[in-house]
Amino acid sequence: MEIIQLSIIKNQYYKVMEHKFISSKNFFSSVKKAVSLYKNIWRECTTALIHGPRTADKSEKALDIALDVARSGREVLYVNAEDRLGRNCRHSESHENLYVFTPEYESIDDTADYADLVFEAIEQAVRTTQIRTFVIDSISRIAALSFGRNASVAYIMKRIVALQVKCKLSVLVVADDSTKSVNNALLALAATEIILSESSEPSEHSEFSEISEISEPDAPAEISDYSIPIPVMTRQQRRAMERRAAKEARRNKR
Repeated sequence: MEIIQLSIIKNQYYKVMEHKFISSKNFFSSVKKAVSLYKNIWRECTTALIHGPRTADKSEKALDIALDVARSGREVLYVNAEDRLGRNCRHSESHENLYVFTPEYESIDDTADYADLVFEAIEQAVRTTQIRTFVIDSISRIAALSFGRNASVAYIMKRIVALQVKCKLSVLVVADDSTKSVNNALLALAATEIILSESSEPSEHSEFSEISEISEPDAPAEISDYSIPIPVMTRQQRRAMERRAAKEARRNKR
């Protein structure tokens, strides 16, 4: 009796561990050219990361990209965790292919983890709809409202990428710049990145881009963006300029 049970358990184990080994001829014949969703930066079935300082309007840029993808004929689900769309956007910034999900607790004593609410909604969309393109705004907010491992931005990013790979999704993730170690962890998981500066001028980096397409502005051009003379700058403007100059100096050292 024990031998039979052991045999059943062993068969179940091997059934779970079955993998597909495909000949290279069949593999390459079935490979399709990757479809570009946004310029040459965000491609189908990949995870792209859009990040920058907290003062940069990353939600506006993410919405612009989501609308571009929606207008191309794809259904897009925008996860509105930052809850900025209703406050900052106009009715004209809408499309029938763009759906919005704002994570909400069911009641005041709801003990559900915020990150789990987000992932349950994404998984529901995959199960019940044809939506395979998602914009998550933002993982910084999701982690801040979560507990345990879900309170880690890097862990949330890992969950997103794992789900993206498993279900062959296309995901654009919004994040605030944090410590260098956290930023490196996010970039290691993302296929491509879009960087927003404090002036909300995007700098788009992609592993698919030609090196010649990535051009960095010189320091004088950065300073000349300010129309107000330096002696009468506000404290906020002066600090912004100093941060940008320091960032440019760090880039030049690399």
